[in-house]
Amino acid sequence: MHYTPLSLTARTLYAELSELALGMGLASDMGKRPGSLVRKTVKGRDYLYYQYLDLAGQRRQAYLGASESRAARVIEQALSLSSEEREDRTQLQKLRAAFIGAGGTPIDTAPARVLVAFAEAGIFRPSSEYGVLVGTLAFHVYGNLLGVRWASPTRTQDIDIAGQSDIGLAIPQPDEPLPDVLARLEMGFVPVPPLNPKAPSTSFRVRGRELRVDLLTPEIGKAKGVRRVPALKSRATALRFLDYLIEDTMPAVAIGRKQLALVNVPHPERFALHKLLVSENRPPAFAAKSEKDRVQALQLLAVLREEAPDGLAEAVSAIEQRGTGWRSRLVKALDKCAERHPAETDFVRQHLS
Repeated sequence: MHYTPLSLTARTLYAELSELALGMGLASDMGKRPGSLVRKTVKGRDYLYYQYLDLAGQRRQAYLGASESRAARVIEQALSLSSEEREDRTQLQKLRAAFIGAGGTPIDTAPARVLVAFAEAGIFRPSSEYGVLVGTLAFHVYGNLLGVRWASPTRTQDIDIAGQSDIGLAIPQPDEPLPDVLARLEMGFVPVPPLNPKAPSTSFRVRGRELRVDLLTPEIGKAKGVRRVPALKSRATALRFLDYLIEDTMPAVAIGRKQLALVNVPHPERFALHKLLVSENRPPAFAAKSEKDRVQALQLLAVLREEAPDGLAEAVSAIEQRGTGWRSRLVKALDKCAERHPAETDFVRQHLS
């Protein structure tokens, strides 16, 4: 079996925790600062901001999202209840501890600390235009989100953060560059030298440990290599197929042993299909990674088939709209999985045109 369902108690605790975290806006530190909500109209569309005074007395604005988005509406409602904030934070920590006690799977302390710092810096503000957690940590988050414990291990010290390089001018940048956030943590992060000595580093690691942060962005057209990403206020490595993955995102709670952070993750349907696409794009020398891609994809598809089957049609359609090359890669990946995992592959095939 690909997974073990969590108890009803654990699922209920996660639902309560997630709703409270989203409402409090843990994606930024705005809840700590008295202020007000401000709407701006840019090219006929309304955007919602939180306006406050910083410690120097300067007026600042934190972007919340398009005013009609669900995240913005929930945050707007929660900010009107600022008098209850302290009680909410206490309740949030109680729910976190209770969820882990009921069988939820926490992220290791060091990666969780990094994610909290990114969230506080505004890198994960609720919007697809901001930073998106991808990779194995995102897969870990899906387990708690979907109410399951994965059969394969998900513990990792690798933190993969993706962002769009072509976001609109109406979207403000995070409070500080992502590399500066890592430096402020004083955990020993150093830049990983790139293959091209003239190119800026897009990866950071801690010497003597497995802890690592990689910054990624979609490869658009013929533009390869390293690109500037306003969402991260940094440079990132361009990767193929990543545009499909982070085009459609959702807020989710990353739960650590001592802390938690509200992050953006791709919708799980896209994550699963993206893993299949990537598995077909790796060279033979990376066969082990391709197998890991397929394993994660199949585990997710198994849960989605049973628990939330309605979202897959849109995710498959988005691949087909990108052309026959994309579709053929998906079909090849499904062919490799069909014999051992017929139910999951048929689940995808039924949505192919």
